[in-house]
Amino acid sequence: MGLLVDAPSAQITAFEKQLNTLLPTYSIQQITSTQLNTFDTTSVDKWITLGPNALSQLMARLQAKKVPVLALFLPETARLKLSAQYQQGFTTLENAPDMAKQLALIHALVPQARQVGVFHSSQYKANHNELDELAKKYGLKLHWSELKDPLDWDRHALKVLGDVDLVLGVNDDALYNTTTIRSILMRLYRSGKALIGPDKGYVRAGAVASTYAGIEETLLAAADWIRGELPEKTILENPYFNISVNAQVARSLNIVVDDALSLVKQVKESTDER
Repeated sequence: MGLLVDAPSAQITAFEKQLNTLLPTYSIQQITSTQLNTFDTTSVDKWITLGPNALSQLMARLQAKKVPVLALFLPETARLKLSAQYQQGFTTLENAPDMAKQLALIHALVPQARQVGVFHSSQYKANHNELDELAKKYGLKLHWSELKDPLDWDRHALKVLGDVDLVLGVNDDALYNTTTIRSILMRLYRSGKALIGPDKGYVRAGAVASTYAGIEETLLAAADWIRGELPEKTILENPYFNISVNAQVARSLNIVVDDALSLVKQVKESTDER
């Protein structure tokens, strides 16, 4: 079992140590991209790579050899580029919150909510009908609105905001980013509307809550993959997750928040049922 990294560091050493703890019967060897040039890759039957550069180096070295590879911490742009470049394929662990868990979180946090606003940029690609059907399973109706300028909301966006109970943030970097998030949160806060998601970082900024997968959840999923307990997919959604809550913002919006562990249990039960 090979763990390929760009360069050693204290964080990577800790990651390897925890992975070894989860997999006491496996032999995991940390290898750097520089060492890969002279390393006998045939001695490894499964690889985990950390970051896009390590994955690129490994795929170039493997060429057409079909060896299981799990890519961690791989941005979407890099995944698309490397998938097109190397036909032998690899599996990417997707840590971004999926919509089912976010919708289940809304249902757990604000059970009386029925109308949910979803603001997005023109670059956001998603199957609206599919997500609308998913929302119905939680008793929710999604109201979609393209937000062309987060600093100057148009009439339609303002109407949607006025009609909904809260807002679901989506994985859309063109809209939700460090430049725009303060303006979006201020607009929602003045309207008395909570933002759920799009990820843990936005909870620190002022969103009420979000599901997320961090290092601990990544380690658990990687261990399951090594043991062959996860399905073989090009993109593998992390089955493990946690929930981050901004209790101060929740209180200001009159949202009663259970502790994070209780919310995780509720979301897991809700998504498993569906």
